[in-house]
Amino acid sequence: MSGTLHFARQIARLALKEWRLLARNPHGLAVLFLMPAIFVLVMSFTLKNTLIARVEIPVAGWVLEDDGPVARQWTAEWLARHGGQRFASRQELQSALKKRQVEAGVIVRAPLLGADGRPRAEQLEMWLGNLMQPAAAARLRAELSFSLLQVQMKMAAAQAGPFASVLLASAGSSELLSAQGAPAVRYLYEIESGRPMTAVQQSVPAWLIFGMFFVVIPIAGVLIQERNDGTLTRLATFKVPAGAVLGGKLLAFMLLNWVQLVFMVLVGRWLVPALGGDALNLDVSPPWFILMVLATSAAAVGLALLIASWTRAFDHAAALGGGLNVVLGAIAGVMVPRMLMPPALQTISEWSPMGWALDGMQSVFLGSPDADRILPRAGLLLGFAALCLLLSWWRIRKRL
Repeated sequence: MSGTLHFARQIARLALKEWRLLARNPHGLAVLFLMPAIFVLVMSFTLKNTLIARVEIPVAGWVLEDDGPVARQWTAEWLARHGGQRFASRQELQSALKKRQVEAGVIVRAPLLGADGRPRAEQLEMWLGNLMQPAAAARLRAELSFSLLQVQMKMAAAQAGPFASVLLASAGSSELLSAQGAPAVRYLYEIESGRPMTAVQQSVPAWLIFGMFFVVIPIAGVLIQERNDGTLTRLATFKVPAGAVLGGKLLAFMLLNWVQLVFMVLVGRWLVPALGGDALNLDVSPPWFILMVLATSAAAVGLALLIASWTRAFDHAAALGGGLNVVLGAIAGVMVPRMLMPPALQTISEWSPMGWALDGMQSVFLGSPDADRILPRAGLLLGFAALCLLLSWWRIRKRL
């Protein structure tokens, strides 16, 4: 009996020892508690938008290419009921979508009326912003089709004259209404790039960025080991400045990011289609592609050096760096596409370095890069990298 009690006390004391060690490891505790809490918030707000019963109709811009009275009156009634604005051309609508002045666009092609003199839903085009939520797009598409169906019913009743009530009561809908098609749907990236979006075209840049930021694990291992075994001290005796130490690591691990890039491209281009998926389209603009890869890599390595230089142990750096990268990836839209996020969370995602990289890299891979979209993101990434390197240099210089 006493032996069993002694054994139980040993277990309790060892468990208490583990709790004391955990209390001295704030980085591990942050991964255990803070990271799941942030995930709960992100996923709760994201799923809230996908599971709610009612979705608001998005504000749309309209381009009226049919100047007939039916098209004009129907458009005017829609704008009065649901809001929105008219644009003179497709180019103006595309620019408004790009600037996010409107969430969606509706183009009424000519002729709206079919051979039977009634409006056709297939004569409509829906243009959607890249961040449009699928539920909202489906609601807009359904409302447009239903609205045109109501117009058809009014026209059928008007043609029936005083016998409308008898006709509507006795005839089937197929006798009164023309066959309804559905509005064609195109996202902004499809309009700009001229090719359809595929899952691999969106996932490769997202997970490439995520992988590049995880360079914190090998950097932390190397830098902390060099600090513990005295390598950094020996370098200081040879008058090697802290800037040179950082520069060497920056160059080496940015080259490692390029190896990651080649590997991910090979997976997307050949392995995915070999397994039955879509092949990654590599028709990208080389200058914009190189700029975004360099800026993203510099930001990733800079953040990794910052974490490695300010932590004392590898497990602390790995826990902090890994947890931070997962949180930044979740907020940026790597794990959950931004189009599924509520507008407030989409705004927050624009403050994540991974979000800047994802915006620019997806523009490159979707074939629609331009200076207005790429340069601000690359500038933010390079500025973030410079700040991280400056703080890392200051810390390492004090320890040399």
